[in-house]
Amino acid sequence: MLRTVLFLTLFLMLAGGPAAAGADDVRPAETGAVLTARSAPAPLAPLPAWSEAAIEELAIALFDAPSHGLPSLDGTAEDLLDRSLPHEHRASMATRAFLRFGGWLRYGLTDSETHALYTPDDTERAGLHNALAAALADGGVAQTLDGFAPELGEYRALRAEMLRMMALQPIWPRIEPGSSLALGDRGPRVDQLRARLAAVGVYRENWAAGEAFDVRLETAVRRYQGRGNLSPSGQMDQATLRELNITPQERMAQLRVNLEQRRWQSREPGRRHIRVNLADFTLEAWQDGQLARRHRVMVGRQVSSTPEFSEDMQYLVLNPWWGIPGGLAQSRFRSFRRNPGLAAQMGFRIYDASGTQISVYDIDWSRWGRGWPYRMSQPPGSNNPMGEVKFIFPNSHNVYIHDTTERDRFSETRRDFSAACIRVHDPLVLAEWVLSSQPGWDAEQIEQVAAGNTPTVVWLDERLPVHINYWTVVSDADGDVRYLNDLYRRDGAVIRRFEGAYAQASGPENGRIASRGGVQASLN
Repeated sequence: MLRTVLFLTLFLMLAGGPAAAGADDVRPAETGAVLTARSAPAPLAPLPAWSEAAIEELAIALFDAPSHGLPSLDGTAEDLLDRSLPHEHRASMATRAFLRFGGWLRYGLTDSETHALYTPDDTERAGLHNALAAALADGGVAQTLDGFAPELGEYRALRAEMLRMMALQPIWPRIEPGSSLALGDRGPRVDQLRARLAAVGVYRENWAAGEAFDVRLETAVRRYQGRGNLSPSGQMDQATLRELNITPQERMAQLRVNLEQRRWQSREPGRRHIRVNLADFTLEAWQDGQLARRHRVMVGRQVSSTPEFSEDMQYLVLNPWWGIPGGLAQSRFRSFRRNPGLAAQMGFRIYDASGTQISVYDIDWSRWGRGWPYRMSQPPGSNNPMGEVKFIFPNSHNVYIHDTTERDRFSETRRDFSAACIRVHDPLVLAEWVLSSQPGWDAEQIEQVAAGNTPTVVWLDERLPVHINYWTVVSDADGDVRYLNDLYRRDGAVIRRFEGAYAQASGPENGRIASRGGVQASLN
């Protein structure tokens, strides 16, 4: 009963409207001690004694663990509230529970690379310990734990959605497998589609069985597809059917992973940084915890999917050359073999193995498929697909952010068109933000240089972290949660790895920090 009341209270608090859950809203850190990761460990402060009030406050906070997508700590919370157990044992249990739950909130349950259970390093453990010491001294145990969680409104929105799913335990209609559905179709599967869309709030409730697939239903399908970044055709195609038939349990697993991914990102994002969400086709520029800019992007096609990684931007190039990668170069060489004049028409430069520029007519086509020694590049200009600017953050994937000549395609909902690089809308505006702290590079200067054809490298005075993410649950500015199409089919593997670690952390030896039996044994 206590847990139910807590969930409902938390849900009402978190779902309180745009001010509570807006994507741009950021809470100030309220921890009693600053946690500085990856620095020299701070000296350990002495821990004040646990009062009964502090133990109770911690126990109530532990009941919240599942709402963060974390393993239940209910058993530990119940033991902490059981005053028949000796105070000294409950105090010791409270310290371990605080450090464990606090570590999960601050650093994540799992390692972002190995997906094994994450073990805080000495510096991180010292930060948690000293935060506990400050909390016990100031009487703010729950407030300190709350401050460990990511300080983004989007995290609170996702957590509110988790609470809603936990409280309602929804059961929604399933659509039987079959062919795609479109205008004019009739039958039980059309009825199932209507019921499913009504369950997610994009279709009216009052409809009659047997009605044909009409324009009203087509509009509802388009709305659903648009929210999930599916191509808004208005037809229930196989991709849409797959999304509609994801179960509530699968959605909760997806939510748990996305909450964990936000905790990973919060570890060391950088004072100024760029985040790209591949699944949402968006780029965000952040400064001092505030969203400064949002841009639409295009990402890699499924056969050339954009990877997830983080690196530091070191410089940008206005009017960049395009060094054409091998696969794309091959297709162009084939075109030049059929029509050599295209090379000059498109402005391509061709080089042999020694780096000497040669004419397209000097290519030895007998070498095709046998140690092909030629490469090509394209100078700045209106035909260069790099456009006016390229942002360089050296990485092993050879993936960067740049302008494009296909700017009209930014109006499309699903934007997986590239060969893995990230094409950004309004790139000169993004360049202005990137260079905003560098003298001599205001908007006028950037536009003046970009208007020419001279390649210009601008080194950043301060490196800028760039985080390429793949998050399939996001929130809008008003706090509404959207489940996105799993464009690259990556969620399944990530969820399986996370659930393995989740189960390990939920085991009988971990579910309770100290079992009742263990305490009783120590008394005998």
